[in-house]
Amino acid sequence: MSQLPVPQELHTGEWLTPRQVSAATHYAVQTLANNRSLGIGLPYIKLPTGRIWYRRADVEALIGGAVAA
Repeated sequence: MSQLPVPQELHTGEWLTPRQVSAATHYAVQTLANNRSLGIGLPYIKLPTGRIWYRRADVEALIGGAVAA
């Protein structure tokens, strides 16, 4: 997991929700959750509220084939 972003960073477009990642990658939201549980896939952060966020650059690297999930 990465360092927690400040709240303003979450709205700049640098961070994506699991639903946004699902739409971009065509992975099911549940697949993303399973991968987190197994400790594989994209790096993510989990806020104290329980919300999950993925860094846009990591998602773009996955889509570009630079990261194996």
